[in-house]
Amino acid sequence: MSAISENARHTIDAGVDLLDRQLIDKDGLMAGKVDDLEFTPVEGSGPPVLTGILAGPGALAPRLGRTARAVASLRLRLAGTGQPSRVAFGVVRTIQADVRLAVSRDELDSIRSERWAGRAVERIPGAE
Repeated sequence: MSAISENARHTIDAGVDLLDRQLIDKDGLMAGKVDDLEFTPVEGSGPPVLTGILAGPGALAPRLGRTARAVASLRLRLAGTGQPSRVAFGVVRTIQADVRLAVSRDELDSIRSERWAGRAVERIPGAE
């Protein structure tokens, strides 16, 4: 499926150019992985516009099957959310071997799973 990037106004092949690419923040730190994409229909008959990158287990699970969906659903409920992490496509700076972002990973929702796991591990006696 192709979509027109709202920022760059050019056509990309979403499956080849984005899925499974590493997200890198403005400081060069890993900020998640592109697990799924969010498209918004355009009025009229134009192609949909890519508006968001979905990351984390809630976004990846549908591609992996029923068991993965069940595990991801439980993880999302335990974390207090029912939605996968979303990165607005407007913060994408470049798309190459990875997807470079114009913001810090601390500003993103895409590392929500990492934060959640960190809080869970902190509760284990002796974990430091």
